[in-house]
Amino acid sequence: MSAKSLAWSHRRTSFKRITMKSKNESFPSKNNARHKGVDMKNVMILWLLVFSFTMLTNQILCQDFLLQGWYWNYPGTEDGHLWADTLEARAQSLAQAGFTHVWLPPLSRASFGSSSNGYDPQDLYDLGEEYGGGATRFGTRTDVDNVVAACATHGIKAVADVVYNHRDGGRPEKNTAVEGWIENYNWTKCQNGDNAYPSDRFRCILPIGGSTGRGTGTYYFKIKSASEHDKFYNKAYKAYMWTNAVGWQNVPDVSESEPNGGGGCGEPNNTITLGRNMLANIDAMGCKIDEFALTLNAGDFETTDTLFISLMNLNGDYSDHYVYELWYNSSNIQGSIEYQTFTDFTKMPSGLGGMNYMNFKPNGNPTQLAGDWDWMWFFYDYDQYVQTTKDVLWAWTSWLWTDVGIRGLRMDAVKHFSYEFVGDLLDNLHDNSMDPTLVVGEFYDGNAFALKSWLDNVKANMDADTKAAIQPRVFDFALRDALKNACDTFGNDVRTIFTSGLVDAAGASGFDAITFVGNHDFRDPGQYVENDPILPYAYILTNNQIGLPCVFYKDYINGGLQTRIDSLLAVHKKYIYGAFSRDYLSRSGSPYAQSFSSGYDHTTILYQLMNTPLARDVFVGINFAGEPLNVTHGVNMASLSSGDILVDVLGRSGTGSTTMSGNAATFKLPARDYSVWVKGVQAKCKIMLEGPYDPDTNEMNTTLNLAGDIPTISPFAQDPRRVSSIPDDIVDWVLLELRSIIAGESLAARSVFLHKDGRLLELDGQSEIIGLSAAPGDYHLIVRHRNHLAAASAAPIALTSNSATLYDFTIAKSQYYNADATLLDADPVRYGLYAGDADGNGQVQNSDKNDFWRNQTGLAGYHSADFSVNGQVQNDDKNDFWKLNVGKGTHVP
Repeated sequence: MSAKSLAWSHRRTSFKRITMKSKNESFPSKNNARHKGVDMKNVMILWLLVFSFTMLTNQILCQDFLLQGWYWNYPGTEDGHLWADTLEARAQSLAQAGFTHVWLPPLSRASFGSSSNGYDPQDLYDLGEEYGGGATRFGTRTDVDNVVAACATHGIKAVADVVYNHRDGGRPEKNTAVEGWIENYNWTKCQNGDNAYPSDRFRCILPIGGSTGRGTGTYYFKIKSASEHDKFYNKAYKAYMWTNAVGWQNVPDVSESEPNGGGGCGEPNNTITLGRNMLANIDAMGCKIDEFALTLNAGDFETTDTLFISLMNLNGDYSDHYVYELWYNSSNIQGSIEYQTFTDFTKMPSGLGGMNYMNFKPNGNPTQLAGDWDWMWFFYDYDQYVQTTKDVLWAWTSWLWTDVGIRGLRMDAVKHFSYEFVGDLLDNLHDNSMDPTLVVGEFYDGNAFALKSWLDNVKANMDADTKAAIQPRVFDFALRDALKNACDTFGNDVRTIFTSGLVDAAGASGFDAITFVGNHDFRDPGQYVENDPILPYAYILTNNQIGLPCVFYKDYINGGLQTRIDSLLAVHKKYIYGAFSRDYLSRSGSPYAQSFSSGYDHTTILYQLMNTPLARDVFVGINFAGEPLNVTHGVNMASLSSGDILVDVLGRSGTGSTTMSGNAATFKLPARDYSVWVKGVQAKCKIMLEGPYDPDTNEMNTTLNLAGDIPTISPFAQDPRRVSSIPDDIVDWVLLELRSIIAGESLAARSVFLHKDGRLLELDGQSEIIGLSAAPGDYHLIVRHRNHLAAASAAPIALTSNSATLYDFTIAKSQYYNADATLLDADPVRYGLYAGDADGNGQVQNSDKNDFWRNQTGLAGYHSADFSVNGQVQNDDKNDFWKLNVGKGTHVP
């Protein structure tokens, strides 16, 4: 690296993201020539019909879920890792979980190299191609292609993180527009709101040697505030100078010594040397000038060389200082100074995406370099009103679609450029038959009305046919703030969630929002959700009418929430999608009666989702309190009746189900927990197991329970419910399943307890009414045990939501489908399930003895070869059960 480039790279800084409220600026709508001569009234009527049908169809038929597939400090290529491989390997499991879109990090070559996350885009078309730059942090172009292909194979659309606000890392070029801005800046402009040009975004150069007439000797740099506005006084900066011959010297900084106004002020100056920082402040007193004397000797520069001058402020606290005079050999040569910015992108390795300083602000177009749109928040700020800027960015976006396979856009920092650009971009895509299925803007603001205003203005700048095809959205930072407060702010009234966000505060549509809990920007203490982030995920993943949910990879995988989030996704897809009305039952001032045995109104979220495609109401409860919730709460009875059963489909309440009593139901939750209840059907069932059955008592033994060996979590993966303790007189867990036909799919399954007298009981160990999350209808009852053969009712049984008739498997062989039962007792007659199926594959085989019983013989506890269910694996298990039943199998798949 040359001394020049080393010096400049040493001085370069990254720019911290800052947020502030938007200016109220408006733009004229576009004149769309395509519609001239067309009956626009008829076009609009047709469009409204198509749009309404499309929105309704999309709402009913599908639910999209977005995964942010990376985080700020993800392991990159510079660390010896390949994140692209990580996402490629997970594509299938992500699709199986229900994710429809994966948001990738910015893919373009970045100015800060492979250590960068990509928000400093340099060569837009270099995604790690073989242009000499090697892999980006994410990987090579081949890696990108593999990720996109893997996603597409499994039905996932890749979403690109696109930066339309700024660019960085061009070659240095002369910038007369920046020179004019800096040298013509004055008190009036400052007072009227114009900002000084950021001092870390330019450098000055002075040609020396050769035919310039400038060489050895002393150069006197006079530096002052251009405006002499008091807002800039005493701001710190560092003067740094170097040549191609002398670069950074790696010596301690030196500080100015005041007064140092130099000649003309009657004051001394300070000596500055090449390759060393001079720390100074904008003077507020005296002649308000800093003069630095630089002496060049013959060895300090090459025959033809350049003196480079950097005057960067410290800590991004910008001021308007500049070299207003430069004396050499008794002449003011300030006019020979040139201003350079790193904005020449005309010769990128890809050969594409060319731009120069005229594509960035300031460039002569009206601007104040102020406010959300015009201030240079990050790097070099695009001027999106310049047609060539639009052309380059539109062409790049189209290339991402056609050449890379991107099908969604996450637009970075949309708060900082115009709505018109976004509308025009989407029009351009649609006009070229490219309709991304997900377009979302990152408008970093907690004001829900500001978020909605951005969306409304974007839509106002889209053509009607584009709006019918592409739905722009915005991340709901306002709702996210409310969810974080609910988790992390002690004493917070969590019911404010119901009045927060784009939909419930600002009145936007759920199609306008993307809800989220964490992202790459919330990475420092106090920013991310610190306590139980699963609680806000429970909200955004079950309330389908407030936006499309986005899950953060670091929460999902690194944070250990994958299993719980997957369960919420499954519940959403099965029971919630398509619901188009909701009732926030526990809202402040709720008309529904509440009676709390434990827990509090201000820490409880309870809502009801209605008008689902399955015509079954769904209830969601979230307990933000540090103690259990037990509340009897009134509900919306529009589609319910007293006696209806509500089934806990997540199994987190510990009760299995709750039954409507009048117009209320009792909801229970552990501390800091959640669950989902669905209107279901009631079943009542009795069955016996051959292994533990005792003909002397006509009951089954509970030896396993007495020894404390029954686990508190069900062994059945179909419904792995957990309880705090096992009730008395329980033999073991069993699974009750519903199927409309024996060989059909499982329509509902519940882990329940088996009482010693054969009754199936709810998780409280008392209720004989089992709730199952199915619609009223005729079903085969199927009972499974971990080491007995499964059995089904002989015929379908009519099940309803508010009553149940006992189905007793024990009384006759004819109660079983295909008579799959063994006689346990002749007087009284008792039939039950065959023992001996250690591996649970539906067959009693040699492998049950050889692979399980032999390996477990002599063990005590909860083991699959303990066919007698007495807590001991013994010879009796083989001789009394396996040997008698070997060769038998169930007729239930």
